[in-house]
Amino acid sequence: MYGMALCLLSIVTGCESVECPLNNTVYTTYGFYVMDNGEPTTVRIVDTLTVTAAGTDSVLINRMYNTAQMELPMSYFSDTDTLALKITDKENRSTFDTIWISKYNYEHYESPACPTAMFHYIHGVRSTHRLIDTVTLVNPNVNYYASENFKIIFHAGN
Repeated sequence: MYGMALCLLSIVTGCESVECPLNNTVYTTYGFYVMDNGEPTTVRIVDTLTVTAAGTDSVLINRMYNTAQMELPMSYFSDTDTLALKITDKENRSTFDTIWISKYNYEHYESPACPTAMFHYIHGVRSTHRLIDTVTLVNPNVNYYASENFKIIFHAGN
């Protein structure tokens, strides 16, 4: 009787109840801003925004409009992600800006039953300055806990 109870206990404790994330891709969040009296103020891009991963044929966002933010995945293994932003106005004139994001990539395990996720730690960002004034790093950790990672501050009047 004691042996049977011990066997049953080992079976029950051997079963692990793990809730794996449905999607193991993490995203960076970029908020859009302009400076107003020295403070960043949220702004909506009313023109058309297209974002590609520079050096590839990957379109990450295609013709988004009327938005105050965007979410993008990061590359798994590259130390630098390069984003090409194309903003097209109503007269079909396009302006391009590029953002370079330097990061460390590290694997994250929830449990042996779950697939591996790739998390990132951002340690640098720079950009061109046609429409973008500055890109500010708000939160360097890119993981399952979504929050704004970058403030893209546009030149006033653009």
